[in-house]
Amino acid sequence: MVLVGFEYTTRNLPTTYAKIGALSENKKDKIEIMFLGSSQIQGGINIKYIDIPAINFASGSQHHREDFAIFKQTKDRYPELKYVVFELSYAHLEIPHNDKTFWKNAVYLKYYGVNAYERNTYFKDKLIYISNPDLFSRQLYNFYISKPVKNQFTLNEYGFNELNDTGSFKVLNYDTSKIKKNNFSIRTKELPETFKYNTFFFENMIEEATSSGLKVIIATIPTYTTYNNARNPNILRRRDSVLNKVKQTYKNVSIFNLEDDTINFKVTDFKNENHLNPKGAEKLTKMFNIFLKQEVLDD
Repeated sequence: MVLVGFEYTTRNLPTTYAKIGALSENKKDKIEIMFLGSSQIQGGINIKYIDIPAINFASGSQHHREDFAIFKQTKDRYPELKYVVFELSYAHLEIPHNDKTFWKNAVYLKYYGVNAYERNTYFKDKLIYISNPDLFSRQLYNFYISKPVKNQFTLNEYGFNELNDTGSFKVLNYDTSKIKKNNFSIRTKELPETFKYNTFFFENMIEEATSSGLKVIIATIPTYTTYNNARNPNILRRRDSVLNKVKQTYKNVSIFNLEDDTINFKVTDFKNENHLNPKGAEKLTKMFNIFLKQEVLDD
């Protein structure tokens, strides 16, 4: 009975997943563009500023394995779907995929009707609380017991949090001298075998999308100067080689690459070294919207 109570209250939390699941169902006859990716896309694209009906399935720690499952199992639900956005960040191709027991599989199944387990599913596979008890216990405590922080649980109709600008840069008062000394995590270990497998997998994603008659947009999200300077040049070179190959090979693929844009994106647009805050997301999404109209819709 205790677990039933935890599950019930967890499902009543105001979550991005629930908002996106509702959007997917309520707007399925109108959606024209689908975004997929990790937390960089999740926090960097606010589809409120996209002129055509859109949905953003990106979420934290999500990799191409989950992206592909979501894409394949939802694309036919949207008769007006014309475009899909895949993320290819700096180290994306040298980060191993999540395995089939990834905790978010329960979220995908419950809210999106997507089976990422790659097996037959059972009732317990939809249970949200037991998929990640530590995470959801903290969220339950923050929402139901402690005084809710307004910006933590406030989502717009598209599942985007426009108020949550909390991050290390804000804590440091956007002081660039302090930010230069700030410790952060970045992938620098080279995994050439992982690169080979992930590249093959990514190209299959593109093949699936283009063979379905869709235009593909590959996106990279702005990252801060200190992050860019810390990148492993070999990892970056290999990723860029894939971007170049894909652009030359596929007619219906466009590249939206603002990873190194230090002209339009200032320190106050970032939460931390590799994530935009809501202000930066508004700026990026408006730029993407222009790109979509000028570079893709007119093709």
